[in-house]
Amino acid sequence: MDINKYNHRKNVACALVIFAALTANAFALSYVQQMADHIEYVDALRGVFGAAIFNEIWALGTLIASLCMHMEKKEHHQKLDMVANWTTMSALSIFCLNIAGAVLNHLSMMELKAKIEGN
Repeated sequence: MDINKYNHRKNVACALVIFAALTANAFALSYVQQMADHIEYVDALRGVFGAAIFNEIWALGTLIASLCMHMEKKEHHQKLDMVANWTTMSALSIFCLNIAGAVLNHLSMMELKAKIEGN
């Protein structure tokens, strides 16, 4: 098994998942912007989705950096470990921010539903 080929495929798969999350969060941020006059927690939603987008761009950068390194070269081992740590921390941050975004979005939609039913 070619360890570099495995590493590159794994990183490309991770990059595609992170890119999908980036696309979803960009859509969520545009939705918040369009609905800003009608929903609650607009600033919190903007902050959460903006932070998630920043983290996704950072994570994509770390994955691209790891694609430039080779597993067989000893001088790359420390850098690969550092990049793997950054990517893991970014993924954890993205996970937490998406949970927070989902909760805020749910609360916002419940408020919107109450406004609609109250009118």
